[in-house]
Amino acid sequence: SGDFLKDLNPNSLKVLHDAVVEPSVAQDVNAKLASMKKASESGISIEYHSSLAYQFERNGFFALDKATSDEKNIVFNRVVTLRDNWNEGLVNGENDQKNRSRGRGAASGENQPIESKDEVIEDVLRVAFRAATILEVQPHPEAETLLVCQVDCGDITEDGQPEYRTVVSGLAGKISINELVGKKVVAVTNLKPAKMRGIESTAMLLAASQEVNGNEKVELLTVPDGVPNGELLNIEGKRASTPDTQMKSKGALKAFERAKSALRANEKGEASWEDSDKKLWRLLTSGGPVKTQTLTNVSIG
Repeated sequence: SGDFLKDLNPNSLKVLHDAVVEPSVAQDVNAKLASMKKASESGISIEYHSSLAYQFERNGFFALDKATSDEKNIVFNRVVTLRDNWNEGLVNGENDQKNRSRGRGAASGENQPIESKDEVIEDVLRVAFRAATILEVQPHPEAETLLVCQVDCGDITEDGQPEYRTVVSGLAGKISINELVGKKVVAVTNLKPAKMRGIESTAMLLAASQEVNGNEKVELLTVPDGVPNGELLNIEGKRASTPDTQMKSKGALKAFERAKSALRANEKGEASWEDSDKKLWRLLTSGGPVKTQTLTNVSIG
């Protein structure tokens, strides 16, 4: 028609009422409104509501709307959708194949679940806990407390060859190198890569720890033999995990920290997640629960 407003699909309008945001968002809104009022009164500059924007997890980028009046009446408009939503519902196609790469936080051999954009995902279900095997371990050349591990997390290259990850861990002096090599462990594979004293680490190994006679005792979580590398662990009593592609935004990192802080080893040494009611749910593989070697009733991180 030449008028883009008339060309918009009227069915594309979707309004979500009574959505929940973090308190810091309301604080930012109040600060923005106060700044806009001051700018308007001064007549020196002009500020717009839309200059305050956020990426809300799994939905897109949202800008503050002029209908906002105070912290009790906050309105955001979605201005950009996430690329992951462009082909929502495509499971077995080309995009799913591309998703099974290190950069997308997924491992080989399984399709990634597709969930509704409006569904609230529990923090722990957003974390990619995967079975892995430590292949090689070397001391970090620049740090006595760090070890550099080569780990098979089930990743494959485009031509079908295994692709191993470098994982820098603070296990030096806590677990011997001989004990680490060949061990079946749990790796978190969808965290943003981080450099540790000059070496990029692309995953995180989960371990239980406890202070014994003034010294810290550390044990890596052990995955049952026969569980394939890259297998996504599930939480007992929960639906299948739907990990983020990569947990790198502030909101995603907060979600990971909340999930990690709720990990425990129960009285049997089984790795578990503690819900808000203090009930423990085990981390499960196709071969059974994940366990510590000897530690029980301790934190995991």
